[in-house]
Amino acid sequence: MRNPKPYFWMMALCLTLCLQGCRLSPHLEKEEPPQEPTAQLTIAYTEDSLLYLPLYVAINQDFFQKENLIINLQRTNSQEAVEGLRTGQYDLMLNGAEIGFYVYQQEHEDKLVFIGQTAIKNGSFLLARKNEETFTWSAVKGKVIISTASGDTSTIILENILRQHRLRPFLDVHLINNLPPLLRPGTFSGGTAHFILTTEPTATILEKEEAGQVVASLDEQLQVNVPTVFITTKSQLKENQELYQRFITALQQGLSWVNQHSPEEIATVAQSFFPEQEEKILLRGICRYKNLGCWPETPLLTGKELLPLQQLLLDAQELNSPLPLHELLAPLS
Repeated sequence: MRNPKPYFWMMALCLTLCLQGCRLSPHLEKEEPPQEPTAQLTIAYTEDSLLYLPLYVAINQDFFQKENLIINLQRTNSQEAVEGLRTGQYDLMLNGAEIGFYVYQQEHEDKLVFIGQTAIKNGSFLLARKNEETFTWSAVKGKVIISTASGDTSTIILENILRQHRLRPFLDVHLINNLPPLLRPGTFSGGTAHFILTTEPTATILEKEEAGQVVASLDEQLQVNVPTVFITTKSQLKENQELYQRFITALQQGLSWVNQHSPEEIATVAQSFFPEQEEKILLRGICRYKNLGCWPETPLLTGKELLPLQQLLLDAQELNSPLPLHELLAPLS
């Protein structure tokens, strides 16, 4: 009878080599999905506003970091922001959608396009210097209102409302529309004008200082969705579409967080972006915006949603003719 030991050791050796081969085979190793490279996006904006909460939340909750994005915020004016987009100084601009319409009709080669939205309401309130128990629009006749810049949707809506009440802007009501955003609250607190048009948290801050009292919401007076949007140029979109898609993915998470959490939880996050303000001031402004339905379910825009705003701009004679709205929208998902 043959000795079985040589066969046993030969089989053991073959099995060992086979197992080592399986372990070392690169085809059987679990491959990690490739990670997107980290990129920085600089966003130009004109003033701090609670309308931007989905952006603030996405930064605070590291939603952008999970998409390997670093967000830099840079305050400037609208004109410099547009020029900065064209030179590559800024990657995005956060502004009212009206500026995209205005630039388009200037027939500039590099058009502006909307990447997504952070709010669907204008968010502006009219504050009176005195506490009006029962405010009526006739009360502004012969008075002075500090408004936003000429051509800004807040001022366009205000003028529209005045005309509905048979009040002629600049004839029956004087509008101050040449003040930079940062100077408007202080000018009103200093005694200039009878009314002021402003957003949150400035409206609540002025109330706390007893400089004014909210008497009307523009969004309640005129039922037109006016989106606040992230804007870039067509050339930048073409070069960095994947980058902007990652931005929208993170922004969607910010929007969802805002819509799913309580005003108290949101105020805690907002505090880091308004460090000089008391949390209860931010809470009041957030509650007002929640009640108005300022924040959408999705950051993505459609041409149909832009139609009411375009009609508003046409009625105000800020646009010469209707635009092909699909050309203002980035093809993101």
